[in-house]
Amino acid sequence: MGEKIGIFGGSFDPIHWGHINIAESAYREYGLDEVWFIPAGHSPNKDEAKMTAPQIRAEMVSLAIEGIPYFRLCDIEIASEGISYTYLTLTKLKNLYPEKQFFFIMGADSLDYFEQWYHPEIICRKAVILAAVRDDMDLTAIHKKIAELRTRFFAEIHPIRGGKTDVSSSALREAFLRGEKEGGGLLPQKVAEYIRKHCLYRK
Repeated sequence: MGEKIGIFGGSFDPIHWGHINIAESAYREYGLDEVWFIPAGHSPNKDEAKMTAPQIRAEMVSLAIEGIPYFRLCDIEIASEGISYTYLTLTKLKNLYPEKQFFFIMGADSLDYFEQWYHPEIICRKAVILAAVRDDMDLTAIHKKIAELRTRFFAEIHPIRGGKTDVSSSALREAFLRGEKEGGGLLPQKVAEYIRKHCLYRK
């Protein structure tokens, strides 16, 4: 096998320390060579009219990971005109980089409805799944779900145990809407400055 690459997709609207810490934990716990952050393009699950423009979200990701040599911005989804389904993104990446081994990073809460994603069987063929576990989650239930998905999809799934940070992008957007300039210290300083400079998340 070639390099081990973590794939971390999301709207990143905005990216915050929770995202960075999960990626860092995945990198260290599973000996990854790099983690690629992939801002969502045309999301199948979110109202795009309410999302910040893709290029702006990508710029915030770039600022957040600046200076971390094993983190990389990948614009494969925002450069695509189609809907950003995970199975399509992983298929494209595997075709572009057949020698690399991909590890798809996701929240463990998404395991509960993973069967409802588009072509979960393809996702499981293209990547190892790393599920980020929060402190408030039932570990027994998570391990039971992982065992079920392993059997159903012949999936390789492992938990990410570190990187727990109680923060959400929606809460940060609300904080900026209230006039909190730094986002409560829950996102990188350069990202907070970018948000302030460009007057993002205001009425």
